[in-house]
Amino acid sequence: MKLERRIHIDAPPARVWQVMADIERWPEWTPSVIAVRRNDDGPLRIGSSAEVDLRGTPKATWTVTQLDEGRSFWWESDATPSVAGGHVIEPDGDGANVTLAIHPRGIIGALLSPIIVRMSRANVETEAAGLKRRCEEA
Repeated sequence: MKLERRIHIDAPPARVWQVMADIERWPEWTPSVIAVRRNDDGPLRIGSSAEVDLRGTPKATWTVTQLDEGRSFWWESDATPSVAGGHVIEPDGDGANVTLAIHPRGIIGALLSPIIVRMSRANVETEAAGLKRRCEEA
C-alpha cells in the first residue's frame, strides 16, 4: 500500500522546485515538519542527507536516492520501518502538477503499510497545502 497526493500549483515548475528542494526551510511553510538539518552543503543531490523531525514520527535521517534536477527527488529514511518519500513536479501550462508520495519499504514496511499510510496521510495533506501556498505567494 502506498500513499500519493497530487496537487496543482499555480506557479512555474522552477519556482516549485526552488521551494521543494530547499528542505531546510520546510518548517517555514508546513507544520508537518518540525525541523530539518542538512548533513551536507550545496544543492540537493544523490547522497545528500538530512536529520528530519516530522510531526508524529521519530526523528530519522533521510538520504536522497534519486534526483532529476528541477523535476523530482526521492529519499529514504533510516527509520524502522523504512519509507521512501517522493516529490515529483510535472509542468502543466503556466503551473505545475506535483505528486507527493510515501512508499513503505522492505518486509516490515510492507506488513505495516496500512498503518504507515494512515499515520502519514495528515502530514502529506499538510505538506501539499503548505507547498501550494508558499509557491503561489507573490
